[in-house]
Amino acid sequence: MTLADPVTSHRAANRVVAGPLLSVIPGDQVRQPHPDKAISQRATLLAGLADGESRIHGLADCRDTRANLSVLARLGVRCRHTTDGVLLVRGVDGHALAYRGAGLDVGNSATTARLLIAVLAGSRSECTVTGNSSLRSRPMHWLVAPLRRLGADLRYGSRHGRLPVMIFGQRLRGGTVRADVDSAQAVSALLFGSLLADSDITIDRRTAARDHTERLLRWAGIPVLERGNLIRVTPGRPAAFELSVPGDPSGAAVLAALHLASPYAANRLRLTGVCLNPRRLGFFTIIERMGVPVRYDACPWSSPEPVGDILIGPRADLKAGTIRGAALIQSAIDELPLIAALATLADGPTTVRNAADLRDKDTDRIAGMAALLRAFGVTVQTYGDGLTVHPSRPHAPRVARLPPDHRLIFAAFVLAALASGSTELSGVSACATSYPGFLADAAHYLDLRHE
Repeated sequence: MTLADPVTSHRAANRVVAGPLLSVIPGDQVRQPHPDKAISQRATLLAGLADGESRIHGLADCRDTRANLSVLARLGVRCRHTTDGVLLVRGVDGHALAYRGAGLDVGNSATTARLLIAVLAGSRSECTVTGNSSLRSRPMHWLVAPLRRLGADLRYGSRHGRLPVMIFGQRLRGGTVRADVDSAQAVSALLFGSLLADSDITIDRRTAARDHTERLLRWAGIPVLERGNLIRVTPGRPAAFELSVPGDPSGAAVLAALHLASPYAANRLRLTGVCLNPRRLGFFTIIERMGVPVRYDACPWSSPEPVGDILIGPRADLKAGTIRGAALIQSAIDELPLIAALATLADGPTTVRNAADLRDKDTDRIAGMAALLRAFGVTVQTYGDGLTVHPSRPHAPRVARLPPDHRLIFAAFVLAALASGSTELSGVSACATSYPGFLADAAHYLDLRHE
């Protein structure tokens, strides 16, 4: 099945004029978020190493997932879409993988880069993994260092600690290794690398962050044991599997934030078919603490993840407070810009701390969010690991030029929904990184005109 390029399809809509809705249809609202990107990326790579043909239903169609599929094709993994939208992936044996072609360019996908480096490090491949200019500025040392301690031969190209990374594959050895950052990508990459080791690997992590990889590995028959902050994985080839990808909690958070920022906030919103992994629900935990009613209704789903509906609202006055703690921050790390935008409605200053990871994302999201809030007339203070938002109604600037960061773009639309007047948002096409259908969904909550 041929799919339209989600990036190309957004180029014509790189600028929009956004303003608040003047009228709404009364009554409770129902929305279904797009499929989960994080699960889709991990599932496609795992299927590429599995023994047999895996079937993935409802794969997220976005730029980062396409980076995964493009790399898998270069590695000789056969992937095809059926007419009813199922992705079929026939895996290859990672131990027999001996890719020696041109460099593997993953575009802007950090997840693809990091998981791929770990897999190829334990194979017989000799190649280079690189990405676009934005990804080449992001840190890789906290992945490369523990892989080297497991015997990986990895070398940097032009800049220490950054892509490109040259890989001289060889069998990894077992043992205990520490993940020195809170990000789940460090643990996920080491788990993928563990599949090709010569004996068990134990990962000592700092924080119990999102555990999609652990759940997927067990779904495919790989023994993964968790005890506190320790994870032990037994090497082996995954079995082929069938999986239905649930709705993205991050996408659900975007819809919830827009709902709460719009006149629809007087009604309730039901978000259907969402992944209810507790390590991904930090946004909803935070807005509940701020005074928004939140309820979860479980439903059956063919997935290693709990899945169900999220019912939120109606919105009352939002309570201010301090958001901190490694586990809570990691469970909301991608949605903290949305929280910062909603904090303009709170009854006092809202502070986010322990979020230094935000500085190493697609952009420096602490600096970027502060600049965005100031562009809308909001007072904000920044720290090395967070920020404080002082509440006030946002004022629409004539033009807001957005950074190439989908998470900040989503927050900009929330601010536009809250502001009085309209603003031209320039640079919105980067939302295709994770959410190609965003503009169509946002049009339900804002008055949008394409330029």
